Amino acid sequence: MYRRNLKHSRVKNLFKFASLKIDDVITVESGLEFDACFHFEYSPDVISFDSQPEGFYYSFLGKELPYTPDFVVVDKVNGARFIEVKPVAKAANTDFRAKFICRQERAAALGIPVILVTERQIRLNPILNNLKLLHRYAGLQSFTELHFAILELVKKSGIVSVRNLISSTQAIEGDVLASTVTWLSLGRLKTDLSSSDLGLDSVVWC
Repeated sequence: MYRRNLKHSRVKNLFKFASLKIDDVITVESGLEFDACFHFEYSPDVISFDSQPEGFYYSFLGKELPYTPDFVVVDKVNGARFIEVKPVAKAANTDFRAKFICRQERAAALGIPVILVTERQIRLNPILNNLKLLHRYAGLQSFTELHFAILELVKKSGIVSVRNLISSTQAIEGDVLASTVTWLSLGRLKTDLSSSDLGLDSVVWC
């Protein structure tokens, strides 16, 4: 077992993701891995996640080769699992697929499965766009009377559109939407992130 240390280089750009869920900033080495972080951050099933966890050696064509997964994710359903993030084109490479099968076998023997995820699962919109919007408002600690008014209206209504919240509060559209997204980012309100981009017609509930 061993651990890699990510360093800047001429051929790789590092990305940093600030997570409220794990109260830390994690470093990843591709834009695709960065986008995967949004899914981990806002999945209600994910308890924690980290990049570049302790790796392991696996056998391939008679050699012992080192391997470090891109992430280790702990969730409520499956426990710990390794995540390998790859573009579809690289995931289809014959050499990669042969090695990945051997990595899966070794990971299974260690008791932590390794799962391959591509941009088809990660860069799925409108979900990813909505998650990025939530993250933009995450961590804002300055709450106004409008924030609390919106929360109370949703509690009383049960389910309500942002447009109706604007009508009820008589506040500026942008302020109501921003306040609503703040509560969504904190998990105090919920909505369907998969059907359309968050906007005035979005429906929210507690």
